[in-house]
Amino acid sequence: MNKFNFYKYAGKRIKDRNIRWEETYRERSAPLKEKMDEAIGPGAYYRWEGHDYTTDSDYFIVVGPSQEKSGKKSFFSGIKKLPPRYKRDKVKSYAPSGEYFTNIISAIRNAVDKWGIRFPQDQAQYTDKDLQHVEIPRHIKG
Repeated sequence: MNKFNFYKYAGKRIKDRNIRWEETYRERSAPLKEKMDEAIGPGAYYRWEGHDYTTDSDYFIVVGPSQEKSGKKSFFSGIKKLPPRYKRDKVKSYAPSGEYFTNIISAIRNAVDKWGIRFPQDQAQYTDKDLQHVEIPRHIKG
């Protein structure tokens, strides 16, 4: 990518960069998806990955149950830039930045509005009340 293209697209919002988001679960997120879908129900946890060709960067988006710093259980919607491919096995990927919501519909709607993912079909309307019986590990937070 030449310098002109970088500056042309670097100021654009992620939603406006035409990133194609694909639902992707890796070795650490796949067991978490299974656990949350079993404990809460189908569609309780999502993870998408996409490549931004304008900056040659990969990102991931997470929407699912989380625990706020205060200990309150809620739904989280966040995004994080992934390390370069050649460093992914050697470098730890940190938690995404985002916002907390009282229901999953609001969390997904936030991801749709900010980053341009597609809204999942047949999405159940889970609320923070559905999370009260679920054990959410401390490291699962925004």
